[in-house]
Amino acid sequence: MRMGFIGTALGATRELRQAIELFLDDPQLKQIVYLGDDDAITQVVSHFAHEQLSEDEFLRRGVELACHGSADALRQLLEADRAAQRVSLLRRLPEPPALAIEMLDKWIVLAVHDKAVLEEDDVANAHVIVYGHAEEADYKRFGPRSFLTPGPLNKGLVGSVGLRQDGSLELNLLDLNGRTMRSESVSPAAVAKVVVAS
Repeated sequence: MRMGFIGTALGATRELRQAIELFLDDPQLKQIVYLGDDDAITQVVSHFAHEQLSEDEFLRRGVELACHGSADALRQLLEADRAAQRVSLLRRLPEPPALAIEMLDKWIVLAVHDKAVLEEDDVANAHVIVYGHAEEADYKRFGPRSFLTPGPLNKGLVGSVGLRQDGSLELNLLDLNGRTMRSESVSPAAVAKVVVAS
């Protein structure tokens, strides 16, 4: 199970589409979150929706290919339809203060456009804070909290947070071809709360 994070597009529409397609190809993906505070994602999603075949068109084309087409052409139709259906995994942050909370097993992941709007309780209750407003991609660890930003999309990176089989989290910065540029692991022991008794 994994979540994908895309930084503010800043007019990089082609890169935004490439980032979405990268994540849509990942079968482990639970959700894609756009961390920008603009409506660039709405425009790209409407473009994806426009490309999607209606159910009648899909069935007609499927029957046509099953009877007269090649196996490759039929496979491409099915893959395109699967990707179009997966666009529903794409989320935009709500209106300001523009933050969203998601659970990956027992881990709390907080997504926000600008981390400056966070209050102490927001940070205290999250294990991972992913934010969009930044000049560069970055990863920092402060005690039991991890902060991750893919930076602006025109820098060519996106982020992901994934649950590993051993229960730990893997935080990645990826280029738009899916290559891992940086990877960090956070184990459950690293975030255990310490109770001090007097």
